[in-house]
Amino acid sequence: MTIDRRLLAWIGRRNPAIYDVIPRAGQTVSLNPQPIPPGVLGELAAAELLRIGWLAERFSLDLGAVADELDDWCPTYPKRPKLPHWWPPIPDPEPHPDWMRAYYLGFASRLAAVSGEMAGTKLQGVTDAALERSIASLEASLG
Repeated sequence: MTIDRRLLAWIGRRNPAIYDVIPRAGQTVSLNPQPIPPGVLGELAAAELLRIGWLAERFSLDLGAVADELDDWCPTYPKRPKLPHWWPPIPDPEPHPDWMRAYYLGFASRLAAVSGEMAGTKLQGVTDAALERSIASLEASLG
């Protein structure tokens, strides 16, 4: 798509900030991705696990496969979570213990926030197991 220079000049006279958005010729734009805080990453991982479980329950699939994935999303301490490769990276070579504590705390807090809504569903067992595991891992990380 080409941008008509006259149109761009007219828009630029009305709103000069447009030149901040459109890169100039030869100008490259680079992004500096910032790592997601571990607590937020833990919350997102728990929400994704719940979403997968909800979809499995909704389509009448076996929730055992979702429970098997729990070891990847919320492993026992000191193992690292195995998140999908398109998710933000986990610090290398080993995450700091405070990083893992914040991750487990975020994971547990998201599950605790929705555990009451899971009462009476098939997903309640997976949610309860995940919450127990995340709390146990948090306690193990504290020593």
